Amino acid sequence: MRNKPVTGYDVARRAGVSQSTVSRALRGDPRVIQKTRDEIQALAKEMGYVPHVTARSLITRRSSSIAVVSGDLRNPSYPTLVNTLQDRFARDDYRVLLMSDRTEGTLEADIRALRGGLVDGVVFISARLDSPIVSEMIDWNIPLVILNRDVDGGEAGRVDRVTSDNLGGGRLVAEHLLDMGHTRIGFITGPLANSSVKLREQGFRDALTREGVPLDEELVYRAAVDAKTGLEGGIHLLGLPDRPSAIFCITDYVAFGTLDATKRLGLGVPDDVSVVGYNDLDISGWSILDLTTVRQPLEDMALAAAELLLARIDGAAGTPVHRQFGVEWVQRGTAAPHVADH
Repeated sequence: MRNKPVTGYDVARRAGVSQSTVSRALRGDPRVIQKTRDEIQALAKEMGYVPHVTARSLITRRSSSIAVVSGDLRNPSYPTLVNTLQDRFARDDYRVLLMSDRTEGTLEADIRALRGGLVDGVVFISARLDSPIVSEMIDWNIPLVILNRDVDGGEAGRVDRVTSDNLGGGRLVAEHLLDMGHTRIGFITGPLANSSVKLREQGFRDALTREGVPLDEELVYRAAVDAKTGLEGGIHLLGLPDRPSAIFCITDYVAFGTLDATKRLGLGVPDDVSVVGYNDLDISGWSILDLTTVRQPLEDMALAAAELLLARIDGAAGTPVHRQFGVEWVQRGTAAPHVADH
């Protein structure tokens, strides 16, 4: 019985071709005709050949790994981004090293361990603005793309970014709710250290103020960006003597909790209160939720970030790129014109 691992040389000898041909065929190189590629790939699978990652990295000076730094994966928008990134990177034979900032205080140490060639590039999609780790990563001089968040101050011109128009999205919510006749509007939001929260809130507040209906601070509930906040914030705002006729939730994830709050309080949506989210997650369109929201194209954004990072890994030069995707209002059943006697 053979105890040594099967090598590319072993596959080449069985196939009757050169080792370089085997290497190209297993990479899907079009210089090897399709029939030969298929035969070599089938033979390698039959023989149990597994590429020697360390040996390959010594030759290519690459790890064939990419780090994805994500926010808390309990928030459904993050898995959408992560899954899209993983699928795209897999097409180019990159493994993904996934890190999440769910455990406070450990993420920065984990990220610093990436230095020294452990990965070929990083996609950073954690929403926090206040961590100094982003500035550090920019200085490491490894390919880095910031996805679905922004950076403060002068760092913006030093790193590739892929975002959506959060400022415009916040304005959209205010404009549509005002057009529906809502003037007493609740707002369930998150920490201002979250760049998306900060910009959506700014757009929302500015649009209300411009129309002469500034946001009543009594109707603002701020906590973590999760469904629990939507539930507790919804119960609080809808329990006020003069409750709002509409509530804007900073994400769909928060809005799910607020919809639960209306059920617990015996209120109808949208008859008693309109509820609006943000993101347009897949489940937001399910008939049981039917959530009015703002759509940002998360999958398109993730693909753009992946392509940008792969280009940088392959040596693409040039000034840092900022790709900003547009957003759109999605009218569904949880928001309707305000009727005064409600």
